[in-house]
Amino acid sequence: MTKEQPTYTQAVLRLETIVSTLERGGMGLDETLKLYEEGAALLTICKAELSTAEGKLNELQLNTIEAALESDAQ
Repeated sequence: MTKEQPTYTQAVLRLETIVSTLERGGMGLDETLKLYEEGAALLTICKAELSTAEGKLNELQLNTIEAALESDAQ
């Protein structure tokens, strides 16, 4: 049974919860490590999503610049 990957928003919200929980403290080492590992995995998901979004934005900007250059050339 595999878990479905959370959306970027879901991952960020869960990360906020994990950070808040870790900041409060009062947990055992095992629970702390488990939350830390979950947070690290969620952070990886968020970084990948942001990288994908950045690539798309760069592509859109490049398309806009190319269109402007073609328009100026005519």
